[in-house]
Amino acid sequence: MTPPLVAGFGSVVADVLMLADSVSLDLKNHVSHQAIQVGGVVPTALIVLSRLGVATQLHTAIGDDLFGDALLALFKKENIGLGKIVRGEKTETPLAFVVIHKKTGHRTSFYTTGAFPNISPEAFSDALDTRTTHLLIDGHNRRVALDFIRKARQQETQVFLDLGNPKHGMEQLVEQSHVIIAPQAYWSIVWPHQQPEAIIRHLLTTGPELVVLTMEEKGCFVGQKKTVFHQPSFPVQAVDTNGAGDVFFGAFTYGILQNWPMQKTAEFACAAAAQSCTKIGKDQKIPRSETEVHDFMKAHAPTT
Repeated sequence: MTPPLVAGFGSVVADVLMLADSVSLDLKNHVSHQAIQVGGVVPTALIVLSRLGVATQLHTAIGDDLFGDALLALFKKENIGLGKIVRGEKTETPLAFVVIHKKTGHRTSFYTTGAFPNISPEAFSDALDTRTTHLLIDGHNRRVALDFIRKARQQETQVFLDLGNPKHGMEQLVEQSHVIIAPQAYWSIVWPHQQPEAIIRHLLTTGPELVVLTMEEKGCFVGQKKTVFHQPSFPVQAVDTNGAGDVFFGAFTYGILQNWPMQKTAEFACAAAAQSCTKIGKDQKIPRSETEVHDFMKAHAPTT
């Protein structure tokens, strides 16, 4: 059997991570830890998969600047295959300043989107490799994402969509995707008065075969045509929640690639996300092996 090739199209952000005791506007805030890391749900999920031994390929747009150079170096370090990388002259790499509150692990972000949302489909007309078995996308450039999905479905590539935060026109992407990951930041705003089970059953009528609603420290709900179930999370003392959902996306995709039962896949993804919250910075929080996550699961019973 040909090994899977997981491609991703999505926004890549240079995260400037800072750990602070407090965050106050109009005052100087002391930072005890700092790092530059990869941000964005698709590239982070690809790094998770790469570390777990899956071949990956990234398609995106970044600026022709120092932050873009730093991101390319990080992708090389993580063995991420570079597909179509658009680097326009005089364009800026998307940038996020992420401040982590030292006591709670909660984050405050200030970000730019760069030129990514305005890139045209023509820039990626020949990007998708015919060997691609799975495609991860976000909705930060809907037009190009739809074009990727169209080509993916033509070659029977499975499409996994992370909805992120609410954005215009996401319904079109949902209808054409096989698997939907809906973070709490999305579904709690779009459907504020509906229960998770009802949201899942609604989304399953629109096209997807599998829908996952993540619920932060409460785990996730997973639904397919015949069943919906809740997977509890794992109790941890969070020190950095930034990127936990991105790690979940990569770990859940990994479980699907392994043909695990859905309950095992959901448990593995929740464990990887929970473990990530106990560490500071993407380099530390992304698991380096399947065994690392399983060892965490043995040491931490899920919350009920």
